[in-house]
Amino acid sequence: MTDIIENNSPLKTTDIRPLEVPGRVPIYVYCTSFKGTRQLSRYGDVGYVSQKGHFTLVYVDEKELEDKIEQLNQLKFVRKVMPGHMKELSTNFQETFAETNLEIKNEMGLS
Repeated sequence: MTDIIENNSPLKTTDIRPLEVPGRVPIYVYCTSFKGTRQLSRYGDVGYVSQKGHFTLVYVDEKELEDKIEQLNQLKFVRKVMPGHMKELSTNFQETFAETNLEIKNEMGLS
């Protein structure tokens, strides 16, 4: 029974393509009112909406970033559009912690 399953397998390893994830960038859109935030889903994936802060977090592809910022700035209810800076931040926390620890020790005169 196992010979039949192994020989007649429909998927081969050459048929499987690697997963390519497009680069996504967050855009913070500050609005004058909460009513217009529903329209922002046309420009990208809405990740978070803050009613109190009057801003919406919209995720777009990296390739379309400049075009989307221009389109969003033309909307009447949009006050300000800012791209997210997650790509610019260092995510290697182990080295950053070690550097901060050394700075604190030097300030205290322990090293």
